[in-house]
Amino acid sequence: MDADTQSGAQDSSVVVLPETLLDGISGIERAISQQTEWFKKWCDRVVVNHDPSAFEVNAITDIPLGKWYASREAEAFHSSQEFQALGKRLEEMLAQVQGFLHADQDGVPHPVDDYTEFMNTLLDLNNLVQRLQNDAWRGLTRVDPLTGVRNRHDMMAELDAERERARRTQDACSIAMADLDHFKNINDTHGHVVGDAVLRNISKLFDEQLRPYDTVYRYGGEEFLLCLPNTELGTAQSVLERLRVTIQDTSMQIDGVDGGIAVTASFGVAEVDAVEHIVKTIERADMGLYNAKSNGRNAVMAWVPRG
Repeated sequence: MDADTQSGAQDSSVVVLPETLLDGISGIERAISQQTEWFKKWCDRVVVNHDPSAFEVNAITDIPLGKWYASREAEAFHSSQEFQALGKRLEEMLAQVQGFLHADQDGVPHPVDDYTEFMNTLLDLNNLVQRLQNDAWRGLTRVDPLTGVRNRHDMMAELDAERERARRTQDACSIAMADLDHFKNINDTHGHVVGDAVLRNISKLFDEQLRPYDTVYRYGGEEFLLCLPNTELGTAQSVLERLRVTIQDTSMQIDGVDGGIAVTASFGVAEVDAVEHIVKTIERADMGLYNAKSNGRNAVMAWVPRG
């Protein structure tokens, strides 16, 4: 995987449900409030009065922001570069705090440089947390609230960026259109609540079967667009065929439906032409999807140029 693809992988997590992000944001806000109170107490007890008795800090989880960092509320942020940097800063703060506590116990004054380093670490933590919050709020505008995959908000710009990357690096990229077969029958038979549950289950299968740097967009209704960077057409067909079989063989256990629900999906795929507009590739993938559905569904069909 090249550096461009690795960079894109940071933002291409397939399924991050909005409620998960909201829980994470709420957790950050609570941790910031607790961290502020912790820091006030720290300044009063340790810095001013040289009394470390109120603090026992043996791990980052003994620091409010560290406790959030290690919690389930933070899971939605695990792929973020800021989150990884936050972990390193928390480890630095842990070492600094333990150094202060040890020095206080020995009655040795703290060097001014230690205070300066500690404050710089604290400022870095605050900046990283603020960036995490801002990225999370921006992320909510890009996520489909039902399935948790990306919506069409930034889709064209992001796909065109992949086309440009493919042109610059001469690496292949493929675009696929996916459609759930006879999805209307599920809604008509079981109702839209069950239909929505099926869409969420399909999105989770995408997450499990595709690579971290692949991106899934909800294109509309039961139709999805898949962007497969660094993937030539033959490899893309193999990836999609495995995904198709997995969907076909999965019985979705949904509340209120005895025996589960089985669905199939049809796929059309085309390799990105690095010279032409990305819309042409989407149209070609859509033509492949049309052929798959016309030939009995539950199939993967590639668009290939004639002649």
